[in-house]
Amino acid sequence: MAVAGSEDRELKERISHLVSSSAPDREVLEEVVRLLHESHPRWHWTGIYLLKGDELVLGPCSAPASHERIAVGEGVCGTAVAEGENQLVGDVREVENYLACSLSTRSEIVVLIRHAGRIVGQFDVDSDEVGAFGEEDETLLEDAARIVAPRVAALAASAG
Repeated sequence: MAVAGSEDRELKERISHLVSSSAPDREVLEEVVRLLHESHPRWHWTGIYLLKGDELVLGPCSAPASHERIAVGEGVCGTAVAEGENQLVGDVREVENYLACSLSTRSEIVVLIRHAGRIVGQFDVDSDEVGAFGEEDETLLEDAARIVAPRVAALAASAG
């Protein structure tokens, strides 16, 4: 369940404030990930992947990840880019091409980040609970994606 009403607005305002700061892109996005992650107890891993060519490269995240690079079309993250659509997976065990980052992960949401009409990255969030994500989570992440898009685009352009 997403953060409700005024808390949701406050979170987006804090993200906007961060993005408008003069801090480096990576620092800003690390703080955005931290804020999002800490505001949602059911979110067990939160991160940003940067699109570099035909590969997703791990960016700021709440904890280490098993997959630092994911090919477009591979797993839930790569499928989101290949199809150009967000992915909301109620039970990852039902996804044939799922890339397990943790054996305890049961659900996942991937929300694309677009800048200047093109995909530059994505928010990827995992939960150890089946069906942990809903429309409210997708809406929050879409709003956050619009706010951070220029920073993600800049970081993706410099990613190795």
